[in-house]
Amino acid sequence: MRYLTFLLLISIELTSCQPKAKISVIENPMTGFTPMLADSIRGAATVQELGNYLFLSLKGEITYYQLEKFFPDSANIAMIYELTQTGVKDANLAAIADTAQSQLLHGWTKTQREVSMLGENWTDATFTKLLIQELENQTLPGKKITIECKSGKQTLRASAKCLKIGDRWFIGEEIKFGV
Repeated sequence: MRYLTFLLLISIELTSCQPKAKISVIENPMTGFTPMLADSIRGAATVQELGNYLFLSLKGEITYYQLEKFFPDSANIAMIYELTQTGVKDANLAAIADTAQSQLLHGWTKTQREVSMLGENWTDATFTKLLIQELENQTLPGKKITIECKSGKQTLRASAKCLKIGDRWFIGEEIKFGV
C-alpha cells in the first residue's frame, strides 16, 4: 500500500501537469563527456549527464546495474517524501525503492527488446541529440529526456522522466522506446 502511495506521489509529481512546449535540444551530447562511475555519488549533476548514462547503458558500455546509480534509492525516496511534505512514518522505503527499480528494469529491458524487434541494436548507435522537455507546476523539478540515436539509416529514440532530488538528477519513471 505504501508503494502505491509513493507511485501516486511520483505520478502526480511527474504527470499531473501538461508539459511546456519548450524543448531544448543538445546536439552531439557525448562531446567532452567522460563517465565517472567509480565515485560513490548517486544521481547525475545535470540532465545531459543523465541522458548520456542512459545511452551508455542501452549501448552496453555500462551495465544496467551501473545505471541503477541514477535511480532513486530508499534515502532519495525519503528525501522525496520530505520535500513533498508527505509523511514517511509507516513507509517501507527499501521496498518502495526495490519496486521502483524493478519497474525501471522492465522499461529498460522492453526498450532493448523493441529495438531488436526492428532488426537494430543500440551497440552500433551514435547518440546524435538529447531533447529535454521541461515539466511545469511540480514540487520537485522534473524533465522528460529523449535520446535520439542513429543506427545505420534508422533513428532510434528512448525516453525517460527525470526528477531533481536535492542537487542531483535521477531517472524517476518510464524508460521507454520511442518518444
